[in-house]
Amino acid sequence: MKKFFVSVSFKLVSILVGTLLCISVFYSWLSFVKLESEYAKLQQEALEQGRYFFQLQTKQLVTELQTLVEWYADPDQGRANHDFNALGQVFNQQFEKMQLHLDIEDIWLLQRNNVAFSTSPLTNEVRQISQQVQFKQQPISKIVCEDKCFQAVGLPIMNAQGDEAAIILKANMSDNLMSFNELFGGDVAVFRVPHKAGIANAEVLLSTDNRLIDHIKTLKVDNENIDSIMENGLNFTFQERYYLVNFLPLTLNENGFFNLILIEDLTQYTQENQLYRNKFLAAVIAFLLLVSFIVYVLSRSFTDRLVTLADFLPLLAKKQFTDFRKAEFKRKNWFSDELDTVIESATMLSYQLEKLNLKVNLKTNELENIAMYDLLTGLPNRNMLNFELKKSLAKLQYSTHGFALLFLDLDDFKKVNDSYGHSEGDKLLVEAAQRLNACARNIDVVCRFGGDEFVIILSQLSTESEGKALADEFLKQFKSGIKLEENTFYVSSSLGMVYCADPDASPDDLISSADIAMYEAKMNGGDQCFVYDPKMYQRVAHRVMMEGDVRTALLEHQFSLALQPQIEANTNRFIGFEALLRWKHPERGMISPDDFIPVLENSEQMIELGYWVVRRCFELVRNFIQLGYSDIKVAINLSANQFLDPNLSPFLTNLLQAYELDAKHFELELTEQTLVEDIDKAIAVMVTLREYGFSFAIDDFGTGYSSLAYLKRMPVDIIKIDKSFVFGMLENNADYQIIMSTIAMVKSLDLKVVAEGVETGAQMRSLEENGCDYFQGYYFAKPVPEDEIIEYIQEQFRHGVWSNTEVYQ
Repeated sequence: MKKFFVSVSFKLVSILVGTLLCISVFYSWLSFVKLESEYAKLQQEALEQGRYFFQLQTKQLVTELQTLVEWYADPDQGRANHDFNALGQVFNQQFEKMQLHLDIEDIWLLQRNNVAFSTSPLTNEVRQISQQVQFKQQPISKIVCEDKCFQAVGLPIMNAQGDEAAIILKANMSDNLMSFNELFGGDVAVFRVPHKAGIANAEVLLSTDNRLIDHIKTLKVDNENIDSIMENGLNFTFQERYYLVNFLPLTLNENGFFNLILIEDLTQYTQENQLYRNKFLAAVIAFLLLVSFIVYVLSRSFTDRLVTLADFLPLLAKKQFTDFRKAEFKRKNWFSDELDTVIESATMLSYQLEKLNLKVNLKTNELENIAMYDLLTGLPNRNMLNFELKKSLAKLQYSTHGFALLFLDLDDFKKVNDSYGHSEGDKLLVEAAQRLNACARNIDVVCRFGGDEFVIILSQLSTESEGKALADEFLKQFKSGIKLEENTFYVSSSLGMVYCADPDASPDDLISSADIAMYEAKMNGGDQCFVYDPKMYQRVAHRVMMEGDVRTALLEHQFSLALQPQIEANTNRFIGFEALLRWKHPERGMISPDDFIPVLENSEQMIELGYWVVRRCFELVRNFIQLGYSDIKVAINLSANQFLDPNLSPFLTNLLQAYELDAKHFELELTEQTLVEDIDKAIAVMVTLREYGFSFAIDDFGTGYSSLAYLKRMPVDIIKIDKSFVFGMLENNADYQIIMSTIAMVKSLDLKVVAEGVETGAQMRSLEENGCDYFQGYYFAKPVPEDEIIEYIQEQFRHGVWSNTEVYQ
């Protein structure tokens, strides 16, 4: 499906047409403005011309009237007596001639306010004209309109005696207006517009074309614009002809406004302008069409090649470089354009991409090899393991055989790296990989999972026991030592196995199950193979949950200490306590140390918890000393990981400084297993801490693997006999003999002995008779919570001596 797009041709034509259209509109606007300006100028010229012609016509009429009056009133001509009444008789005799030739309507001869002669009653307007003439002593001309419009002319005269008078002539303007019509070349009319009324209510006093006048009265003219129309004129159309109306004010009286209407026919002028505009628009449209066609034709070939190039460019992404170069992009032309340059660049790009694709394929193969195989051992790595696991699971859909997954871990491999360096450790891993690979069948896959961990896929197994037998063969590969140049290493391995016949199983779940089984094998001493059982997962889940709960318990202060007193034999003197950890869970209540310490013994949480116990013991000792118990000593149990932790010595010395305490108040208890795990390092740590004043005790003596040789080397102060021997010492002769021999041996080494688990007076007396130095057990006291210990000391000891003989059950 082709993608919709707007072609370049269309865009170019649109841009060009838009540009030319803007230019055309601009010039059209200029033309329109010019036309309007010329039209307004024409209208103004017509108005001024009409006014000029009307003034000229009026002036001619006034001149004729003045000449007539002067001719009749000149005493030198003998046409008048020295009396104004005689002049009135002359006017009376000549009035008909005046009416005939000059269309004179009325004549008044006034001497001051007295009428010497009159052809009609005296009006206020005539009286006013007479007064102005006699006052100014100069001719006055005025238009007077009633039912008709007249030209009134007043002239001052004087008789032989020097008396003054005024002659007022009133001539009908109809003939004058008809002459003006011929001179003006248009139609004229006289309107009377009543006060506060519009043109529609005007009365026509005179008209040369009643149809135009009637149409003008029908035009809708707002009263608000009447002043502007009176000044600038009015345009209208009548019977497809264009007219301009100019208004010349004649006079104003109580009857309204009297205006002379000049109507000029502008049809020819308007049609010429419209024809000009139409020709201009037609020329612009024709030009736009012509240019658009030319642009479209010129750009079409360009866009066709551009579309073709766009259609073939995806071939480069599909790596079809040869097919791309077969396309015909170029045109037959003498001159190259920008698109030809782009096409040439695209062709060169296809060659470069083809070379690059070849290099990428080579590098990809190399990277795939790196991604699927371990660089150190050459074995398949995790990525290949997942791939092979998926293949094995897929085969289960059509095969009756299953497969087994082995997870193998070298025991104590970390010691090799720590003691001999990582280079020796890498050589050991290479040798281990070679042994595993040599033991595997052709159909098996041996992978390095990471570090010293290996995963093996045993294919085509009928039963789980068959896989177990093969797993034991892999364990045998490490029975003999591994010789690397001058060094020989003896390493065992722990192996976990899971058997699978379900094609829907998850590769990650299989690896996790085999890993859990391997962990169980390692926790049970190593150098063996454990087959996965769901209960193993429950134990691991319990351990993870317990680790999380311990961290929460530390944050929420759920842990506390219980202190069990230690009593000196013979004197019953109180010498100190053993600090025992207690955990009060908010939901499960008190949790026994036997439930969580074995689970956490090799975890980081156990180390953190051990440091909390040490700090709390320091706090308690400081409180005891402040209360006056200055000779008290507290025994602190240390786990194997904590004792071998390099941070232990700095931590203890910093606490001594922080709490300002002497190390003699603290006895560090270690198990036999802790000591023999790395005897040399343990002795070094003990020597360092002994220099600060700490004393050491071996806890649960007789249950581990200690020997007299170890005791002679170790800077130990106290041996604690395990309570399991004390419980049955009076009933079991073997336990009794072990205790007696242990006490004798310890005494020979000049060490002290503490018997744990003393619950009866008979046990206490028997141990005392055989040289036991100190007692600890329920006979004296159960472990006392730390917040009750002060009260217990005050109740049970008098001056530091145990005084209560009640047995605590």
